[in-house]
Amino acid sequence: MTEVSRRGFVAAGAALAGAVSTVGLGAREVRDAETGNGFTSASSAMPGDFGGPDGHKSRGPGLQGIHALCEVTGGGEKVYGIAVEYDVNIDPASLAPDTYRTGVFPAAKGFFPGMPQSHDKNATTADAKPRAVTAIYVNAEPALRPDRKSVAGMYVIAEFQHDTDLSLPTTDSDKVALTQDKNVRTASGDVYAASETIWSNAGQRGNSVVIRGVDAWEQNHWWWDDTRSAWLEYSIYLPKSFLKEGGEHKSYPLVLAITHSGTSYDGTCAQTLTEQCIASIWSLPEEQDRHECVIITPRYERTTMNDYWEHTYDVENTYRLVESLLKNTWNYGNPNLDDRRDKVLKIDPKRVYCTGWSMGAMTSLWLMAKHPQTFAAGLIIAGQQRPSDVVTLANQKVLIITGADDDKATPWNEKCMPVWERAGAKVTRPAERLDPALIFPVDGQQELTDQVNGYLDKGGNITFLTFAGVDHIGSARKFFYIKAARDWLFQQVKS
Repeated sequence: MTEVSRRGFVAAGAALAGAVSTVGLGAREVRDAETGNGFTSASSAMPGDFGGPDGHKSRGPGLQGIHALCEVTGGGEKVYGIAVEYDVNIDPASLAPDTYRTGVFPAAKGFFPGMPQSHDKNATTADAKPRAVTAIYVNAEPALRPDRKSVAGMYVIAEFQHDTDLSLPTTDSDKVALTQDKNVRTASGDVYAASETIWSNAGQRGNSVVIRGVDAWEQNHWWWDDTRSAWLEYSIYLPKSFLKEGGEHKSYPLVLAITHSGTSYDGTCAQTLTEQCIASIWSLPEEQDRHECVIITPRYERTTMNDYWEHTYDVENTYRLVESLLKNTWNYGNPNLDDRRDKVLKIDPKRVYCTGWSMGAMTSLWLMAKHPQTFAAGLIIAGQQRPSDVVTLANQKVLIITGADDDKATPWNEKCMPVWERAGAKVTRPAERLDPALIFPVDGQQELTDQVNGYLDKGGNITFLTFAGVDHIGSARKFFYIKAARDWLFQQVKS
């Protein structure tokens, strides 16, 4: 990826809709068009024209452009800050929370987070809503810093409040606006004066957006089999240590993360990573620090498995993709990047894992049942299968999590329990319904961790947990954040 990530989430005809509809007007004309919140219009100084990694002309001294800083959560992609790019390093002592006036454009009406075939969230005609800056600091790159402390750099980070409950549905588009209301001093002592110019992150090639944990993925890869005229589009996350010198000599765990039917049809590779956290949660830096792994997520053009237990050839093609990676011949890293070009990726055959939600969970169950020799374990979130089709799971390690208000996944897995037990499985199925309120905040899960680990420690190779008051959609937004479940998955090693 380039230093500044650019995502083309907006069709050309709608890229400058709503707040940025006055592109081409001079700054004075824009100021005259302002309303109370000051974000109705954007100046002609658009980020798509500034100098930098894309080789466009320099804008001269001062502010160069802005970038939305986002994170994918259970509730969808949310804007957690704005990176303000200058041409030189900035003195953090010159900054204060009111240095900038910041706003985020709400998602278009009809947008439903998690379902990309719904309305385009960026096709909004609403004004930007002001958003308070809770931390301000300088960084060397357009990214949030966990410690919120300044380092030498030319990016001022205006950070917003984060939702404690990461399952809350987003109301954000990924368009932002900003004005510099106070003077800013450079590290060398020059002063960049305050201005009434309204900056937007919209540009001719889409919005300038940096998405934590997502931009490191390689998208739009193709697995193919010429003998069958079969193909499958997928994205892959390559661990940081693989990209370092000698990383090709290390073997990595593999996580197959399969998203839901909502990311089929009109979805894109980007949307399988941004509409839900099903795949992207495993690539967050803090998660990779704990469980470094390769991650792949397919992008299907249709629903792979329906509620009649019928499936398309994409299901078996998904297994063929996993099988191809296990041959340790994958060398398709971005040929334009020295850290991965021609490197051969190695997968640890004893540590291949499967996970997914809804259709992705159904597909995961099917793949594990039909290829029991491959997967060390599966984390199944709100998926179900016909009991007679998944008998072989009795000899595998599976953690199933559903919501009590899910009228498909929960009852169908109940029907599977006796089938698996008759086939020799040791099943742990507590009568207790766990409390979803214990999931958030994610750094306060000790009580939940103790409960989940208590059931996992009973020694069942299949554990089935259900949370009270959670429906099907809620399970995707909440359950991937259960740290004990993710930890359990990586503890499993195939004998």
